[in-house]
Amino acid sequence: MCLPNYRIISLTLCTFLLSACNSVNLNTDAPPASAQFISSAQTEERTPPPSIYHPRNTSDISPAMAENYRIAKTYFEDGEFQKSVDTLTMYVLPLTSSIQFNAYLLAAIASSKLGNATDAMAFINQANQLVAANHPNNQNALKETKASIFEHFGNWPNVVTLRLDLTYSLPLDEGEDNKTKLWLAIQNLSQNEIDDLFEQEQPLLNGWLTISSILRNQSLSLEQQLTVFENWQSENADHPAAIKPPVDFAVMASVRQMAPEKIVLMLPMSGNLKRASQAIVDGFFVTFYNQKESRPSVHLVNVDDYNNIEEALAVANNFEPDVIIGPLQKNNVAQLNRLDLPYPVIALNQLDFVQNKQNLFHFSLNAEDEIRELITFAKQEGATRAAILNTNETWALRQSDEFRSTANKENITVTSNQTYANTPQGRQDAIHSLLLVNESNARKRLIEQWTGTSVESIARPREDLDYVFYVGKLNDAKQIRPLLDFYFADKVPMLAASTLNDSAPDRTIKPGDIERILFTEVPALAPKSTVLNQLPKNQDSNILRRLQALGADSYLLANKYLLFTLLPSTKISANTGIITLDENGIFRKRPIIMTYRKGNLVYANSQQFFEQEEITEE
Repeated sequence: MCLPNYRIISLTLCTFLLSACNSVNLNTDAPPASAQFISSAQTEERTPPPSIYHPRNTSDISPAMAENYRIAKTYFEDGEFQKSVDTLTMYVLPLTSSIQFNAYLLAAIASSKLGNATDAMAFINQANQLVAANHPNNQNALKETKASIFEHFGNWPNVVTLRLDLTYSLPLDEGEDNKTKLWLAIQNLSQNEIDDLFEQEQPLLNGWLTISSILRNQSLSLEQQLTVFENWQSENADHPAAIKPPVDFAVMASVRQMAPEKIVLMLPMSGNLKRASQAIVDGFFVTFYNQKESRPSVHLVNVDDYNNIEEALAVANNFEPDVIIGPLQKNNVAQLNRLDLPYPVIALNQLDFVQNKQNLFHFSLNAEDEIRELITFAKQEGATRAAILNTNETWALRQSDEFRSTANKENITVTSNQTYANTPQGRQDAIHSLLLVNESNARKRLIEQWTGTSVESIARPREDLDYVFYVGKLNDAKQIRPLLDFYFADKVPMLAASTLNDSAPDRTIKPGDIERILFTEVPALAPKSTVLNQLPKNQDSNILRRLQALGADSYLLANKYLLFTLLPSTKISANTGIITLDENGIFRKRPIIMTYRKGNLVYANSQQFFEQEEITEE
């Protein structure tokens, strides 16, 4: 009975010996097993552990993936942004790799170039979810890309916040460019946005906001602004802006002795444009007398006293002025292009097609700047599909054309363009066509014909519409907003230029009928504005108030136009908006966005409107 047990032991022993024999390396040159183990351990110590930031090494990227990423970058550099996004989304982003993070950032910035804020931020969020995003350098790259996207869409408060964060995290040798971009973003802030940021009470940020406010102080001359800045600089010696001031102050220092000594106003003071010219002159002298030091001499040339603008210009030139402000009529501005201009001229109108001419600048209240600002405002929330609805007046048709032209340049899809007669039936027909309600009704009638029975249904509007650009007056709009609501388009905002707000709301208008209509306006008409309060208000017309703001800013530009020519990035926060100078000699303005809330003017916010949140009155 014991034999089986001995047999089992023998078999077990043989198995063990065979196993041992199999483990022996017969190569006499090989090191012993113990030496192999040590060598392996040493090799593992020399090999760096897998990165928590980069799941895969660069060597793990397939040649095809690397090539597709290179192609996407080339498309981006060549301005073919859609091809760049398509290549990344098809061949690079779906696969985990060490270039996936950078690919998401490239897709985000390319989407922003296409005007698609929603996709851009979606790519950013996906990049932020990757393990690689935890690396400090990649966090900086993420913030830099996001800031660039916000810059593209004009969301300056967010740009300021991001670039302020980067000042704490970027290496010293990379911070200078970010500081320059932070300053430019602060210069683009509206006064209301600056006030909001001041309330955060961040010492570093408040320093930047303070020196920006010095430049915005319209009562100070260049000399006084430099003096105030130098005092701040000595009191805040450790602030980055004190250590290395923005270039604006260096340029100002170079021209501090070049303030104009003679200014000529060349305006039509006795014809049909007398009231408009008088409003401009009133605004001009409000700013003129607010200057707290020696002022230039001012001469007025009445264009109506001469046969043509050439004669009036000759008289203006006889004064040997440092700058001429005017003329106002568009036809006179057109004639300046063929005349010799020995002195700088700031014309108060703009032609449809402007070519750069030496010594000729254009400054006016044109709808083009306002339309561009509205489109930028809407793009911040990814709104890229608009419809146009306008009355049949000539000025409204022209503004409709301007929106369509600008929308085409800004990659905005215009789904419908409706002109209506301002009658109950005309308004209703236009809304039906704009929202495709008529097509919904047509489908209902067709079904009834097929089935031979009556069909109960509710006509639903189109769903591919982000907003309606409306061209008309406020009294016209009070009929349109309720119609949109009635046909279930109550979530669709209406956007308009300042022509909507040419007069204050009539007392008979119900506040609900004009809410959710956003429009551009000059800061001088904002609720908190005090700049032009010294002038009597024209209760029946906001047009004259805007002309007063135009006149006030023309004096600012007469004093500072040289800054714009020496420093192209110069920005001035003024009565008509934030002013810049483009390559064609046009002073561009970025107005503010306003709306009516419970009958009162308030500042608008894109997120509040496109998400239909309540607006807090200010």
